[in-house]
Parts: sequence; structure tokens; C-alpha cells
Amino acid sequence: MPFPELLANVGIEATPIDILASRTQIPVQDIMMQLLELELLGHVVAVPGGYIRKGRG
Repeated sequence: MPFPELLANVGIEATPIDILASRTQIPVQDIMMQLLELELLGHVVAVPGGYIRKGRG
């Protein structure tokens, strides 16, 4: 699965990008690109307030 460190920090409640950057120490620009790819692959979904993990399987 792509970007396991980022994906491990996205849960079932909305997680803002700045919190993800703080937790992972990944630059915001890189997080935004990774989240877009994860969203296109169906692993996360954008919601008001951030991103949530779509499934764990």
C-alpha cells in the first residue's frame, strides 16, 4: 500500500493536513500530493476538516 506512514495517521475522524504534517514530519506539499494519490486509489476521502480513512482492508 502506498504511503504507509501517512495512511497510518489518517483515522475514522477528519484529520487536518497540518496535523498530518506535524505527526509525520512530511512537508505539507508532499502530504497534499500523497493524499491526492490515496484518494484516487480509494484509501482516503476528503471531508470538511481534513481527510478520513475509507477502509482498512
